[in-house]
Amino acid sequence: MPLSSTKILYNNAISYNPTRVCAFVKINFVRLQNFRNIEFAEVDFGADSIWIRGDNAQGKTNLLEAVGLLPALRSFRTAKNSAMIRHGAKEAKILISLDLENSGSAEVEISLGEKRSAKIDAEEAKYSDYIGRFPAVAATNDDISLVRGSPEGRRRQIDMFASSLDAGYMAALRRFHAALCGRNALLRQQCGDDAAFGAFESEMAKAAADIYAGRKKFLDMIAEAGERFYAELSGERGERAKLRLRPNCDYSDAASYCELLAQTRPADAARQTSSSGPHRDDFSLELNSKSAKLYASEGQQRCVALAFRLAQFEIVKRVSGIEPVLLCDDVLAELDSGRRAAFWRCASPMAQLIATSTSYPPETAGAGGARAWKIINAVEAKFFEADGKFAG
Repeated sequence: MPLSSTKILYNNAISYNPTRVCAFVKINFVRLQNFRNIEFAEVDFGADSIWIRGDNAQGKTNLLEAVGLLPALRSFRTAKNSAMIRHGAKEAKILISLDLENSGSAEVEISLGEKRSAKIDAEEAKYSDYIGRFPAVAATNDDISLVRGSPEGRRRQIDMFASSLDAGYMAALRRFHAALCGRNALLRQQCGDDAAFGAFESEMAKAAADIYAGRKKFLDMIAEAGERFYAELSGERGERAKLRLRPNCDYSDAASYCELLAQTRPADAARQTSSSGPHRDDFSLELNSKSAKLYASEGQQRCVALAFRLAQFEIVKRVSGIEPVLLCDDVLAELDSGRRAAFWRCASPMAQLIATSTSYPPETAGAGGARAWKIINAVEAKFFEADGKFAG
């Protein structure tokens, strides 16, 4: 049975309904060819809880990254296709067989070469029709960069998340960056043509207003849910986490932003780049009204990052009506036992959970009881079930 479309449209009526009954995604099988260090592998998941165990540099995270491309063809580790293609190969391919409750089964084939493309049941899928149909949320050990990292990295994270839910948001980003590139080219050329600048600045301003509306909407939702999850993860410590959007300038109104761009042309020409707009935004993570980057301990920073990943999971679920797959790449190793136990209570018992670790799975007593883990061992980019058989 072909899958029906669950595409989510960008508008001001995105719902956040805590009573919505969700369908769920379940990944059954993955085939990888020339993906990072994996020449060829077939992995049969066939369970609701999968634990991929192995030493470092054995391919665990690579397998999880391949699955993480499913929602929006975006990696949680890199923006470069070349980094995901095995050395000496021209392209990488990923085949994922999955079920979506109430909509049937599907095979998704993702190709990574000079461009990224996807097929659903052997038919080419337009990106605008593909995005958001197969939701998954990845929580990784590198998520601490949400707290410690650069504004560029934080923008990329929120843009990836919003785009995975909202094709219109992605379209606004593309329009903005295309116009931004045009304006920057004129700045480098020391162009004096006001009409040429005006054309690019008008398009930047219209797209920027859409970006602002989308970022504020999604960040407000993440902030509300993230505060709740942090309170659960931190226990009785009385700590409060906050997420705040810090716009580079006021670009919420297209006309005002267009005027600002015209005013800053001389200064931007000297810099040879555009200094004002959503491409310079940041957002801050705070703990007890202080910068988590400057004042929180490493354990607190990791807990803040994990809380906001769990918030993203909840928002995807509420907005799309689909229980996402939860991907966990060694996220609990640096947390104390209390926070680890709280994580398992927070993780939805209805979601398929795929985790990686160098150790064996813990006894987990979440809201839905203990998980029955299927263990897959990773050894030199090959994957075996716990009984020693190939996982495929």
